Amino acid sequence: MEDLLLFLHILAAFWYVMGLAAVQLAYVRAVRTAELEPRVAAIEEASHYQGVLLVPGAIALGFSGVFYWADRDYNLLTTGWLLALEGMYVVTLFACLPLVGVGLRRARIAALKARRSEAAVAELERVLAESVPLVFGGLATVLVVGMAAVSVFRP
Repeated sequence: MEDLLLFLHILAAFWYVMGLAAVQLAYVRAVRTAELEPRVAAIEEASHYQGVLLVPGAIALGFSGVFYWADRDYNLLTTGWLLALEGMYVVTLFACLPLVGVGLRRARIAALKARRSEAAVAELERVLAESVPLVFGGLATVLVVGMAAVSVFRP
């Protein structure tokens, strides 16, 4: 059973990392593109990957991790390194991912307005200049590396 739970946890980690990479790459493409239609398409792609890969992957990663570490007889509330891992996960799930989602939602609304009228293109430029999804997506990426290090090395 332990091997199956480990496999599911690693699969969930790949799912989450794929979502994180897909969202960030699509958003970077939107920021760097000058034309409106490819920019709108990239923002919609990032929004799609957020709902299909990023958020479900993060949730699956948390659930599979809890089941895996509990099956290995670790106490989830008293093991120090496991508490650090849980803290990084909570920051990712309740701070980084919602802020990425808010930034993507603002960019998508601005992109749809810009597609409808040329007057709203300046608003899209302003929203993309804020780069909230990139900053908190980058923080989530750093936290993934930290979570992997703590999981593997168990200090």
